[in-house]
Amino acid sequence: MTFEVIHGDCLEVMAGMEAGSVDAVVTDPPYGTGGWRRNGSGQGGNPTGSLCVEEWDTGSVRWLSLVSVLAAAGSVAVPVITFWPAARTMQLLNAAASAGLRKHRCLYMRKLDPKPQVGGRTKWSVEPIWVLSRDGFVLMGGDDVYEASTPRMNRDADATGHPYQKPLGVMRWLLSKIPDARTILDPFTGSGTTGVACAKEGRDFIGIERESEYVEIARRRIEAAAAQTRLPV
Repeated sequence: MTFEVIHGDCLEVMAGMEAGSVDAVVTDPPYGTGGWRRNGSGQGGNPTGSLCVEEWDTGSVRWLSLVSVLAAAGSVAVPVITFWPAARTMQLLNAAASAGLRKHRCLYMRKLDPKPQVGGRTKWSVEPIWVLSRDGFVLMGGDDVYEASTPRMNRDADATGHPYQKPLGVMRWLLSKIPDARTILDPFTGSGTTGVACAKEGRDFIGIERESEYVEIARRRIEAAAAQTRLPV
């Protein structure tokens, strides 16, 4: 089992990767993460909020065009499993089709305790997870819905402070559906949860992250998970 977290821009790093270097992409890219935010934490009924606009609010999908070049000759191509909001479905699927990934399937993560919204707006309790592939690829095992609570600071021991950290369980669940994929790529590694899941499941991992703060967090988390996995039972 090997792992690597590369500090850099995924477009530049992926462009330099060799064909056949990965078997699947499992990721949670930034996609329009801004919006109306409550000014304070907690579960109360505070109706006030502020409009937050973040750098990646355009939800770039340019990285999808680089996935097809990573496939080994004669393979079914590299499948992509990615979180993506329903409101921007066509943006993702059009880019996937342009990259040759014309077979689409949707999985779902249902949040058990979604955050309350400003002014009583409907909560975001379900996150779509798109599976993008070419014909010939098949998901394996279990259901298409996973229920989990999102890690939160001052509540969950594994919370890192990353604003969009995903539960470890959901990433392990996604890996279980691609049992033949040995090397996993996450172009948007963040705090490293995909890499931790790979360590727990005995997969090789390549991560890319542009923020140095999260590169170090991801490396520490994956190293700790890998060391724990290697301990004798």
